[in-house]
Amino acid sequence: MNKIFYQSVFLLLFISFASLSQVAIKGKVIDEENNKPLPFSTVFVVGSSIGTIANENGEFSLNVPFGTIQIGASFIGYSTISSVFESKQLIAKTLTFKLMPVSKELLEVKIEGKVSRQWLRDYRVFKREFLGESEKDEDYEIENRNKIRLFWEENTLFASCEEPLLIINRKLGYKVFSTLKEFQYKTNGDVSYLGITRFEVLKAPTEAEQNTWIKNRKEAYRGSPNHFFKSLIRHQLKENKFLVIKDTLVNYNINDFYQKLANKAFQINVDNMVEPDSVNHQYFLRLNTPIEIVYEGKNNQQANHRYRYLRFEHTNIDISNKNEVKYLTSQGELYPPQSLKFSGSMGNYRIGTALPSDYEPE
Repeated sequence: MNKIFYQSVFLLLFISFASLSQVAIKGKVIDEENNKPLPFSTVFVVGSSIGTIANENGEFSLNVPFGTIQIGASFIGYSTISSVFESKQLIAKTLTFKLMPVSKELLEVKIEGKVSRQWLRDYRVFKREFLGESEKDEDYEIENRNKIRLFWEENTLFASCEEPLLIINRKLGYKVFSTLKEFQYKTNGDVSYLGITRFEVLKAPTEAEQNTWIKNRKEAYRGSPNHFFKSLIRHQLKENKFLVIKDTLVNYNINDFYQKLANKAFQINVDNMVEPDSVNHQYFLRLNTPIEIVYEGKNNQQANHRYRYLRFEHTNIDISNKNEVKYLTSQGELYPPQSLKFSGSMGNYRIGTALPSDYEPE
């Protein structure tokens, strides 16, 4: 009992330190071709609402969380770039981001009399799979949608854009900038996306709309991958209504999740799934077997193919590469981001339902 108490205290102190501590970084954004500064460029922590604007000399300073972070830089007419750092390595150092101009030919869009019907059909598929489905079509708007290039190869839809997509999320109250590095949608339902995303909080026109945004953000967060990972590193899975078992072929014909939960063959020690790395203020994810997750905080919106009578949200997480080192930041961000494959409830989360990694429910 003493050993358990000691570990709990250590983890609690570590989590508090990692989540609350910040480090100030500074640097400069320049043109890669002529080394001239890019005034008023944007520097940000990827996937968050943490960011700043450089001054007239392209210089910036920014407070970022301790641990592994991905920092991006962008400027109109230039390719957005990002790099992954250990924040402790940036103390007393000056970062330099070199941005490459995008050729005018790529930025120009030929406007023909009408948008083709095929492009409109493809765009509807892209919008649904990239942003997610919504009760109201006006919830999500891509302001520069005419810059998106869409094409099919066999059963896969590919999308690309030479400039960041400008997304107005009126449901959650964010302006989202998303650079498409890779987007693929397969007709079997598989979706993969890799990009550089940042969030800006919108200003609500009324108090009522602000309250609606707060409510919608809480609902989007509950049961999300970020909610799960934060609960995992904070040892709050049970408290936050997450149940986890191994996804194994042993007794696969058991079609009752709770029967599996009570079976030793499916049980997993969730406390051993994460190992604190106090040096780098992050967590190693010790996951080498597929798992199933049930979130009892929400009822299923769709029929479950594996458990007919399960009324709660269910997710399968598979592993892309068992030998790959996976870790979580104190903000619940997964690196590498494509090291796990989600299917089920968490697999349905899209950019339209995503929240900044620094979001915490009030």
